[in-house]
Amino acid sequence: MASRPEHMVAFFTPVAIVRSAAGLVAFSLRHPRLFARLLREGVRDRRAFIRLLRLPIDLRTIRCSPLFDREWYAANHPEIVRSGLSPELHYLLHDIPDDWRASPDFPGAIYLELNPEVRAEGLNPLVHYEQYGRFIGCPATRTEAAAREEPVFPADARGLDLGFGDEPPFHVRTALYAAFSRDGRIPERDLLYLKGLREVCDNIVYAANSPLLPGEEEKLRGLASAAVCRWHGGYDFGSWRIGLRTASERGWLAPDRCRELVFANSSCYAPVRPFPGMFRAMERRRADFWGLTFNRQRSGTPHLQSFFLVFRRPVLDAGALEDFFAERPERATRNEAIDRFEIQLTDHLRRRGFVPDAFVRPFFPRLRHTYNPTTRPLDLIRRYKSPLVKTKAFTGESSQSPERLLELVERLNPDLATAIRLEAPSRPAPSIPEAVVRAAETC
Repeated sequence: MASRPEHMVAFFTPVAIVRSAAGLVAFSLRHPRLFARLLREGVRDRRAFIRLLRLPIDLRTIRCSPLFDREWYAANHPEIVRSGLSPELHYLLHDIPDDWRASPDFPGAIYLELNPEVRAEGLNPLVHYEQYGRFIGCPATRTEAAAREEPVFPADARGLDLGFGDEPPFHVRTALYAAFSRDGRIPERDLLYLKGLREVCDNIVYAANSPLLPGEEEKLRGLASAAVCRWHGGYDFGSWRIGLRTASERGWLAPDRCRELVFANSSCYAPVRPFPGMFRAMERRRADFWGLTFNRQRSGTPHLQSFFLVFRRPVLDAGALEDFFAERPERATRNEAIDRFEIQLTDHLRRRGFVPDAFVRPFFPRLRHTYNPTTRPLDLIRRYKSPLVKTKAFTGESSQSPERLLELVERLNPDLATAIRLEAPSRPAPSIPEAVVRAAETC
């Protein structure tokens, strides 16, 4: 059975439910036959039913979008006159795989090509972009995508490869921290994350997919044991590939020095809670590798989300990670990094006979793996004691209130809350439902 995308239901706040119900009544009176057909499809397919419930708000989203040119769209689709539908409704309900152009400024087919997860979930490209893509950074054109694949760094930023000295094996654990900084500076949240990792790891390799400004490496002294910072175009897995090689060359992966290898990256704020609690809990679990959460939103089968992974000796002794990287290119696009690395890593290790596990285990088995847990950050922290929260939770991707989330982080780790405010000085971005409802009200 297909999984239910989290953002297809996250929309329904009480205000949105009332708005949707009123809109559906009006729609059924204006288009009774079309409504009956959509209702029949919804009875047979749950996702079709959810799309029907969302129809009034999605329709208003298109109507309010500056990227939808009503006259241009009607002129390029003369069948609208015969159908009796408005241009907005025609665009929302009719699949046009080879076109999907809402206007000359929004090539919908290219948006689906650049963001295949949107196509896989059967979502309208313009609706997804206006409700989510703008907030979470989905590229809308090839030019925008190319600019992200080849970022421009400050002229005086330089690549570096240096060591700060290694620590004796107390925790018997090594971490590889993948980072990225467009301005060549190491942000405060990276330093707080590294400080948290030092409580459970002896040596940390800071591997950045970007060069650093002169003097920035001094921030890493006492936190990282080595730093390798240069543009390589391989995203997080490219940094982990380099970090794995660095740790191996320095002897930090030897059996007497490393019982567990940690993959972490800068897409999270941490530690919301101290890391030792999670590691103590996972010591009682029998698994060869584990992460914070499982997800099947894009892959169909559960895979461990790669923003935090831990590999134990059986995986390291078998050289499974080296084999995995050897089979894949050193450079990758954003979508290749997800499809060919994150999603396939769990399957690669499973096929080798290794057993995965996740720190977060939903209380109700029927709900397991049916959504992306990171879109419920309040639940992850309060109910499951997560020490991490995704940075996107404060930029509009979360289905829960960023304000309440920041208040919770403030109580658990005031220093981390301060770092979050430094990156968003005014206030966290409103959650997606609130942002869309406000946009609709102002049109």
